[in-house]
Amino acid sequence: MWERAIGACWYATTSTVIKLIFNLLAARRTYRTEWVEDLPDDVQRETVYIIGGRQHPFYAAVVCPRRACRQVIHLDLADEVERRWHLNEHEDGSISLTPSVHVTAMPCRCHYWFRRGRLVVPKENRCYAR
Repeated sequence: MWERAIGACWYATTSTVIKLIFNLLAARRTYRTEWVEDLPDDVQRETVYIIGGRQHPFYAAVVCPRRACRQVIHLDLADEVERRWHLNEHEDGSISLTPSVHVTAMPCRCHYWFRRGRLVVPKENRCYAR
């Protein structure tokens, strides 16, 4: 009887550790940045496209991080209008976008940040793993 209890406890602990490791690794995926004049027809996953050039970026585009979703998310960076997101390019070439991206109009309903070229997803919203 106690073997069954130990086995169940071992399984639960091992399962929890595996999920924790997966979440830690997947929650901070690295995205590359491409500076382009126009959004390409074949938009790639794990790439942030900055449209409009380095001097005057117009908007950023990224494929939704949820694996089952292929929607392209557009983030307004234009100075002429009250811009919604701010782009910060770091010395190493990585970017950060503020504030967070919270997609409510699509079925996936993802919420995440871009920090130094990495996708950071809050623990309560593992949208990309579905």
